[in-house]
Amino acid sequence: MKKSLSKLRNTLYVSCNILELLMAFVVLVAIIIAGFSLGDAFLTFWHDRFSHEAFLTFVGSVFNILIGIEFLKMLCQPSEDTVLEVLMFLVARHMIIEPSTVYENLVTIISIGLIFAIKKYFNFPSKKGSGDMFSNTESEEQKEESL
Repeated sequence: MKKSLSKLRNTLYVSCNILELLMAFVVLVAIIIAGFSLGDAFLTFWHDRFSHEAFLTFVGSVFNILIGIEFLKMLCQPSEDTVLEVLMFLVARHMIIEPSTVYENLVTIISIGLIFAIKKYFNFPSKKGSGDMFSNTESEEQKEESL
């Protein structure tokens, strides 16, 4: 019974990895399509280059592509660093692109500072055999499978 449950868990785990890679491929295709549309956004900005709104629209398009790239990295190699990078880009995009109040800007700056503090001072200890995305080491099962 335990052996069949373990085999079922492993099958589900592999299936989840395959689905995750499939979604990463879909995100890659979306990033490529967005990259081609960046040319149109740049031309629109160039024709109306003295407009603040045209510049923010162009920078917003660039940020969307950058966030997509970071999200793709997170799907392909999940780690605490890639998750924090995605969060940092999202917070920075909000601060730069969206109209915000002084209070919202303060909260955004504090959020970015917290992300840097988390990245610098916190190590995410791994639970033995957890194999989750915040673990620093592989579980024994994963080590045996890779051999």
